[in-house]
Amino acid sequence: MALTRYDFYKIQGNRKNKDKVELYRFKNEFKDIYIVEIFHYDFNVYAIKFYLKNHSDSKKRYNICYKAEFKKNLGFETGNSNFIKVLNTILSIVIEIRKKDELASFGFMGAPKESEADPEVNSSNINLDCTVADTKRYRVYHLYTRKYFNPSDFEYIDSKSSSILLLRNNKNKETLTKDVAENYIINTIIPSLT
Repeated sequence: MALTRYDFYKIQGNRKNKDKVELYRFKNEFKDIYIVEIFHYDFNVYAIKFYLKNHSDSKKRYNICYKAEFKKNLGFETGNSNFIKVLNTILSIVIEIRKKDELASFGFMGAPKESEADPEVNSSNINLDCTVADTKRYRVYHLYTRKYFNPSDFEYIDSKSSSILLLRNNKNKETLTKDVAENYIINTIIPSLT
C-alpha cells in the first residue's frame, strides 16, 4: 500500500554546511512550502527537522502550527489529513536516505507548540536545557514511527523528558550503543538545538 504523501525534491543547501545538512522541499494542500532539514551527525545519525518556508527566519519556526481559523477559512475542519501527508512525506525522505546509508539511524524531536514552550503556561515541563517534556508532537511521532519502523530493524531510544526519539539502526548497534546514543543526544544533539 502506497503512502499518501506530497511530491518532494532535494534542494541546494548552505554550501558551507552541505556535508552536514541536506535540504528538501515540498508543497502541501494549503499551497504552502515546507522545508525539511536533514542534519547528519556522527555514528550515521540523521536528525530530521521541518517547518513552513514562510517561517524560515523565525527562531520559533519548528514550533509554529496552523491556527484553527486559518484551516477553517480554507474549508478544513482540522489539518489532520495535511499533517499525515506531511509525516508520510518525511517518512519517504527517510526511506530515501536509508537506501543510501544502510547504517542510518534517525532522530526526531517533538518541538513544543508555542503554548507548550510558554513558561507561564507550562513551566513544570520545561527543562533547564530548554527542551520540553512530553510534547504533543513527540507523542504523535512516537506512535507514528512505531507503525513504520520495525523493532527488529530499529531500537527505540527515546526521552519523554526532552521529547526526543532516536530510532537506532540495529545494523549499527555495535558502534552506536544505547549508552553512546544517550550520551550523544545529551552532549551533542540537545546543545545544538539552541
